[in-house]
Amino acid sequence: MKTDPQATIAVEEKEITLNNLTLLKALWPFIKPYAWMLCLTTLLVFAVTFFELVMPLLTQKAFDGFILPVGLEPGVTLAGVKITSFTRFCLIFGAITCTAFVIDFCQSMFMEYTGQKIILRLRTALFAHMTELPVAYYDKNSSGRLVSRVAGDIENMNEMFTSVLVFIFKDLALLIGILVVMFFLNVRMAATISLVVPVIIISVLVFSKILRNAFRTIRQKIAEINHSFSEGITGVKIIQTTSSKGRFVERFKQLNQAHFTAAMFQIKIFAMFMPFIGFLSVISIALILWTGSFAVMDHTLTLGQLVAFLSYIKLFFRPLRDLSEKFNLLQNALASAERIILVLQQPKAKKRTTKTRSPLKNIDRIKFETINFSYTPKEPVLKQINFSLEKGKSIGIVGQTGSGKSSIINLLTGFYQPDSGQILINGIPHNSMNIKDIRSRTALVMQDPVLFSGTVRENITPRKNLSADVVLESALKKANCHFLFEKFAGLDTQIREGGRPLSSGEKQLVCIARAFAFDPDLIIFDEATSYMDSQSEQKVHDAMKKLMAGRLSIIIAHRLSTIRECDQILLLREGIIREQGSHMKLVDIKGEYYHLLEKEMI
Repeated sequence: MKTDPQATIAVEEKEITLNNLTLLKALWPFIKPYAWMLCLTTLLVFAVTFFELVMPLLTQKAFDGFILPVGLEPGVTLAGVKITSFTRFCLIFGAITCTAFVIDFCQSMFMEYTGQKIILRLRTALFAHMTELPVAYYDKNSSGRLVSRVAGDIENMNEMFTSVLVFIFKDLALLIGILVVMFFLNVRMAATISLVVPVIIISVLVFSKILRNAFRTIRQKIAEINHSFSEGITGVKIIQTTSSKGRFVERFKQLNQAHFTAAMFQIKIFAMFMPFIGFLSVISIALILWTGSFAVMDHTLTLGQLVAFLSYIKLFFRPLRDLSEKFNLLQNALASAERIILVLQQPKAKKRTTKTRSPLKNIDRIKFETINFSYTPKEPVLKQINFSLEKGKSIGIVGQTGSGKSSIINLLTGFYQPDSGQILINGIPHNSMNIKDIRSRTALVMQDPVLFSGTVRENITPRKNLSADVVLESALKKANCHFLFEKFAGLDTQIREGGRPLSSGEKQLVCIARAFAFDPDLIIFDEATSYMDSQSEQKVHDAMKKLMAGRLSIIIAHRLSTIRECDQILLLREGIIREQGSHMKLVDIKGEYYHLLEKEMI
């Protein structure tokens, strides 16, 4: 019984988890170039924390040194407490407040800048890594899931770098600083408050574990929603023409309901945690007021110290609330980090390089020797494939869907490796050559023309460097792309998503122009004339003939009219070459090819 690949992937994503140390090691190469900026930001944060700790002490000084002597002791006036000293005190208080504001502003700017640079580096590395993954990886992972990595998961990581990591250090430093200062002010009262600290630590550890699992589930559900949404947008025409809206909407609703359930579970956990911290805050304030009031009356504590204690206890629970929210973001970010790292840990497609052999300059001969291949074990796709092709010659490959036509191309271009047998390029084993050399001399024109957003010039130019316009214009004319100059802006024609505004035939002609500009030795047409009207097909055939001249050509086709002029034709069925020869030879033997030709002519 076959299993749904997507279901298998979902299970694997749920089961694979990484501990925090593993995540930190994996993320360190992206953080390392900006570590000094993180350290600077941390120092600034500690400076802001220092000023926050000083404020309640200044309040105590104002009460005990200036306000209480005037208000409580008979005969004492403002002049008695030296108005100059009080003015100096107020100026110092104002200067500290302004300094704290400037430092806070600087650390916020540094933190945001550093976080954005790390995310820029991480997102670029993730995309670059994805472009080097083997094709088999994309056969098993939907585009919607992968988009959620580059977009949603990376954005969550941004929250971690800009709003979480450094501020967690700040909050922890503030908590420790408050405890130290409170012990300095009054050991007995500080010890009373310390009784709630173990309760807080235990609750944070318990809730964090639950939240991490909850956020992992949420990210998985979001990936499934993205996948379903991507499918719906891509197939919107089929949905509308087959009146399948109800079924797709219902499936999308079920996925959203699953996400809603997971999100509500996380909200319930967080909603329990925050009131619990608030409850501990109220209990602590009550303890301070109860014990502090008696201490003031016993003259073992000044009123200023009591006010300072109340300020510190409020300040003590503020970072705790911040830590809860930051922990919420952190668990979400770590769940996203797991998914990103799992992608980055996927092995890249194997790069076949050789130091002993000179680079491949031309492809003159190709030979398949007894090739056997399967995508999954014990399910062969190609069996005992033998054929050869020389420069200036062409091979047409025909057969039903699933007969193995495209698999031959996948092997030749190095996206997969044969199970047995060998492919020879100029008499040299394919698997001992640098695959980049082979691909640099090969052009592929696919059934679905692939054009990227940008200008026609950017779409047809080979490599990174733009070729001269005269070369590109020549390639367009050879490919019968006159319409670009007649209807559009020539090389400056803007291509939008999906190749708009070009028709299917026009897009295919631009792809052939790209092949001309690339100047390959081997040209592969994979169902290049499918889904075209007769007029567009004729233009594409004419452009194909020009491109094939003097090159090795492989044409995969459903329509036999496309390959009847090929020097050799292979008819595949169930991964086996059933018939092989020229068009006239296959017609003469009146086998499967002949019967297919008859059906096409009816």
